[in-house]
Amino acid sequence: MKTFSNRADKEDGFTLIELIMVIVVLGFLAATAMQKMITAAEQAEITAEDTTVDVLRNNMLNNYGNDLLQGKPAQFPEDPFENLSQVPDGYDRRRNFQPTGEDEDADIWVYVRGGGAGLTAEEVGTTLTNFQAVGEIYHQRKDGTVVKWPYDSSNGVIGKKQIDRISDVKKEAEQDKERRGEPTEQEKLDKTL
Repeated sequence: MKTFSNRADKEDGFTLIELIMVIVVLGFLAATAMQKMITAAEQAEITAEDTTVDVLRNNMLNNYGNDLLQGKPAQFPEDPFENLSQVPDGYDRRRNFQPTGEDEDADIWVYVRGGGAGLTAEEVGTTLTNFQAVGEIYHQRKDGTVVKWPYDSSNGVIGKKQIDRISDVKKEAEQDKERRGEPTEQEKLDKTL
């Protein structure tokens, strides 16, 4: 009987240390999951950005080819956003200056004439020695980072992506990647031609 009564007097449950350990583990798991979600969202935005530029390139080539087939004098447009059946979300046709990095410019696309002068073929990511940038395509990401692509209307070439302005959030994320030994976005861009 004593054995039974001793068991009834003891309460089963977690000790304070066990509860603290569970909270610490849950906090660690939540932080890891949050970082993975942020990374996935950033990668989705970069992929959408690259897809938009690929659509611009393909659109220019299609229009150029159609002009040739119809016997018209073929030339590439002065503005790479011309003659698109659907412009990308956030494109501002009337704007003629680059994004500021501020919240009001989040997810904006603009084409700015001028700029990009003096870039080498290697910097642009082309083998064309006569590449002459007449303008730059800009996109500001939701975190405030601004990227750009030089554009040559005489050859219809959109050069490789360059980071124009990096946000504080992105800078911190890139430093975390460096500490973990992962390649940063700039390092990835430097490897591509």
